[in-house]
Amino acid sequence: MSLRTFAFIGDGDALPSNRSGLLFALQAEIDCAENNVASGDIVKALAIPANTLVQDVIAVVETAEGDTLTLDVGDYLTADDTAVDADGYLDGTDGNTAAASKTSDTDTLGHFGGKFYTAASYIGVLFNNAASAAVIRIHAICVDCNA
Repeated sequence: MSLRTFAFIGDGDALPSNRSGLLFALQAEIDCAENNVASGDIVKALAIPANTLVQDVIAVVETAEGDTLTLDVGDYLTADDTAVDADGYLDGTDGNTAAASKTSDTDTLGHFGGKFYTAASYIGVLFNNAASAAVIRIHAICVDCNA
């Protein structure tokens, strides 16, 4: 498995949150037409700050690939890019159908119900097939748990 870093929208755009306990959203867009992705590539989509509860992750396929494409969405360690649970949020999401998938719809996923991060991490997208046309948005609904 190869790991390549792409800067589609930085490390994910966030709505500002400077007070503990506030909900905030992160969003990243992966445009495979601009940056082709090989099978097995992992795209760093969203940077998760320490002391954050991620309540739900949503993948929206805005432009279908036009060929076989499945995606896994999970979390990885910032320090060394090690997968914590590469499909903890979404497993086998269809990238060839324009639709939305979210963690809270599937109670068999590892992070169903949310996950609390004590250390900085990131949410990555594992491409199980090559992609050259798909446009995918990744969203995370989070709670700032800093004191």
